[in-house]
Amino acid sequence: MTKSSPLWQKLKSNWHYWFFAIFLVALAAILYTHLGRDYLFDWDEGIYGELGRELLIRKNLFVSFWNGAVWFEKPPGIAWVSAIGIALTGPTALGARLLMPLFAIYTLYIVYRIGTHLGSWRHGLLAAGILATLSLFLQRTRAVNTDMPLLAGITTTVLFLLENKPAWWVAAAVAGAVWFKGLDGFLAVIIAAPLFFPKSFRYIRNTIFYILIFTLPWHLYALFAYGREFYQPYLLEQVIQRASTQIEFHFESRWYYLVYLYQNLGIGALTVLSIGVASLLLRLRSKKPFFDTVRRNLFPITLLWWLLMPLAVFTLAKTRLFWYILPIYPAIALVIAEAIARWGESVAAHRVVTILAVGVAVQALFIASKSVEFGKASVPAPDRIEVAMEMSKLGSGELAVLVPPSEREAMAVLPTTARLSSSFRYGGMPAITYYYTAGTVRFFYNIDEFRAYLGAHDVNALMATADEKYIPTGDRVVVTTPTYVGVRRAAYAHR
Repeated sequence: MTKSSPLWQKLKSNWHYWFFAIFLVALAAILYTHLGRDYLFDWDEGIYGELGRELLIRKNLFVSFWNGAVWFEKPPGIAWVSAIGIALTGPTALGARLLMPLFAIYTLYIVYRIGTHLGSWRHGLLAAGILATLSLFLQRTRAVNTDMPLLAGITTTVLFLLENKPAWWVAAAVAGAVWFKGLDGFLAVIIAAPLFFPKSFRYIRNTIFYILIFTLPWHLYALFAYGREFYQPYLLEQVIQRASTQIEFHFESRWYYLVYLYQNLGIGALTVLSIGVASLLLRLRSKKPFFDTVRRNLFPITLLWWLLMPLAVFTLAKTRLFWYILPIYPAIALVIAEAIARWGESVAAHRVVTILAVGVAVQALFIASKSVEFGKASVPAPDRIEVAMEMSKLGSGELAVLVPPSEREAMAVLPTTARLSSSFRYGGMPAITYYYTAGTVRFFYNIDEFRAYLGAHDVNALMATADEKYIPTGDRVVVTTPTYVGVRRAAYAHR
């Protein structure tokens, strides 16, 4: 009987590493399929895509611009990512989104690594596979957003602390979250807080020092160079006002996130999650002194903290958007993995868990494939975007946009206390600025101001078909769609 080669024995004993690598490659291939098929959606994609496009035009790495004006709602990290993709593949939806699936794949890899600290590779594979099946996570993998980079920063911070990496590594992970999400990026520190418990004072001091080195210079530059133009949107509105006021039309109940988790995960997943929480609590049982128990069980405590603390923070905050809760999803996946993989230690139990872990990963690929819609190779441009692109072909210059009646009504009914300075900056359709490449866009909410502006300036216009009666005499419609039209200034065309 011939003996197996050492290489085969090594591959056989480490097959799960190869399986996980193939899983990540397959998932990446799925996520990149038709990535540029759909046009950038309003709001966030339209905003973040334009930040990258204007970065390439202005060559300013430290100050973001949107529609020709400075933009300080977030640090420039998302503009960098969008700009890299656009530089590689052009100013298309694919370009703006190009790097986003990589953040998802990276996060799944880190979650796998974190999961192995729960017990074995089975925990890691289960956790990564479960996370890849969750709809909220999948929704953000193919869209330009700051939430996926935040997730990458949070999970990396946790992993580096678990593995006792140098302080500057941890600081770099936190800074990465801050560079994309602003001060909200410090959620990485809040989530990982229990893991700082056994660290020395010197380690914590060095971590703080490096975080400041990586993040403070940009904040000081923006503050001193732009003053209120920086801190009003960046701090007063995006952090303080969002936390203390129900801004814009986000008037949901206090229990919004609990209801969302119930609807998004389902009773089955929540039941298994509860079993995982119970399993983690059982790990904390000990006859030893309290602090010894805590030191020996910091990771289970961190997972419980990771579940509860962000949920509490976002529940107490006044402004509620469903994707805000995404940071707890890796913890949900890890705790469910704990519930499945911890139930038995026998060889037979390990085999069952192995089959389940592989099955979950395969299921994740099927779910991702379904979300991508392989059979839909192309989609028509939304009417407003089609008009904007056609108007770009008529020559350079500003495009005057009369926002649709629904947006004007929203401005009329929204209380002043629920507004941000940027609430009506985007005209309800910021993606227009990405697709109108001939100049900047000026949004109008007042019909009289819009007509007066057209009468005094050599600009073309875009408006809803319901507003065609406001077209100045002599001007003509040159682009027509069912819901929007493009208007050319005839008065100036003959001069």
